[in-house]
Amino acid sequence: MATQRTILVVDDNDINRLNLRLLLKSDYFVLEAGDIEGAEKTLAENRVDLVVLDLALPPEPDNPEIGMAYLAKLTVESPDTPVVVITGHDQHDLTVRAKKDGALGFFGKPFDPDEVKDTIDRAMEVRNQAIREQELQRALDSRMGSDILGDSDVIQDLRSLIEQVAPMPSTVLIRGETGVGKELVARCLHAQSPRADKPFIAINCASMNVEHLESELFGHEKGAFAGAGKRKLGWFEGANGGTLFLDEVAGMPLSVQAKLLRVLEHGEFSRLGGESMIHSDVRLLCSSKMDLEALVQQGEFRDDLYYRIHVVEMTVPALVEHLDDLPLLAEHILLQKSALCGKNIEGFSDAAMAQMQHYRWPGNVRELENVIERSVVLCDGNRIEALPSLVAELAGASEDLLDQWMKALPDSGIKGEKEVALFEEKLLLIALERHDYIKTRAGRWLGFGDRAKDKMRYLCDKYDVAFKEE
Repeated sequence: MATQRTILVVDDNDINRLNLRLLLKSDYFVLEAGDIEGAEKTLAENRVDLVVLDLALPPEPDNPEIGMAYLAKLTVESPDTPVVVITGHDQHDLTVRAKKDGALGFFGKPFDPDEVKDTIDRAMEVRNQAIREQELQRALDSRMGSDILGDSDVIQDLRSLIEQVAPMPSTVLIRGETGVGKELVARCLHAQSPRADKPFIAINCASMNVEHLESELFGHEKGAFAGAGKRKLGWFEGANGGTLFLDEVAGMPLSVQAKLLRVLEHGEFSRLGGESMIHSDVRLLCSSKMDLEALVQQGEFRDDLYYRIHVVEMTVPALVEHLDDLPLLAEHILLQKSALCGKNIEGFSDAAMAQMQHYRWPGNVRELENVIERSVVLCDGNRIEALPSLVAELAGASEDLLDQWMKALPDSGIKGEKEVALFEEKLLLIALERHDYIKTRAGRWLGFGDRAKDKMRYLCDKYDVAFKEE
């Protein structure tokens, strides 16, 4: 038997709460609160699946801004708990504002029983769908995402390094471009470590201001700053015994760097606004796409912290450096995205796979995921025939394609024959895409003249690219 969902009704009118309880009790377990203080206490003591919130609340029942402020607070502090708002039938402006602040549904007073039940059922279904997607993603990640995929030399070297470093307690600095999978490497290090059964927590240092980042890392005491209504434990406490991953550590302000250094040196810290020292046993993993050495020289990153986090270094290669792994990655991502979208898509056409293999992927694996997900959403059949977003990228190459290609070559050196072949393949694909994959037309556009048909057949066979007969 399915567990009954719990709804909290927040309304200062006893009759309204009674009517809603009687209306909903056959489908939901209903909790009640007459004011914000009661609502806070109920939420702290119970698992609540949905909140029904009247905007007219004490201490000023005639001032809907009280309810609006509490709605905003709920959506920040409990983002996974949907809120349905009770409004007057003449309060259209409030309804619009409440929707912007995160309310998932609305109904007016006096209550229409059908409207109330329909609104709450729809909001609950949105929540249930979000939970199903999260559970499916976790299942897919557990089954398929616990390792670094690929058979290329650079990926095999990376896996070997992870296996060697994971059992050690040392701090690791993970380098790489945006979207290469630095967090996945961190998760693999944790999963293969003696701390695997303890928490793994990831936090992006570049996305928060000083006060927010310090509070997230170290926690805060009640009254530490405006809005700190109660004590909050930080991630160093939450990850105790496990692993804390600081993504884009270069974005950490200097004041927070000093406090982080103390944790690394002494294993202790104090909450924001607190005085007592708290001990924490955490393995620290950090990542950065920035040149930390340059930031140290510029005085924007502490040199003593740099040496603390730079005990072991590993670099995640850009996707363009292991394109041989792209088919395996693409099929893996397609399986995930198809399942999440509820579709049964079996694979890619030769043309679609060729598109992916001829693109440089400046956004790396993250861009590959986005492109495939977009294609899954738009796919009407059981196979991805083409990736429209890449057609525009490839066909929109500048007139001086050779110059563009030369600029993209790495400073570390190239394999000349391989890069020339890649350039030839890219020209071939662009020509075919511009001419609906009809090889003779594409060959004439490439300047092959009377030899177009034979020359294009040779090139298409050479690079295993699909084409059409005219």
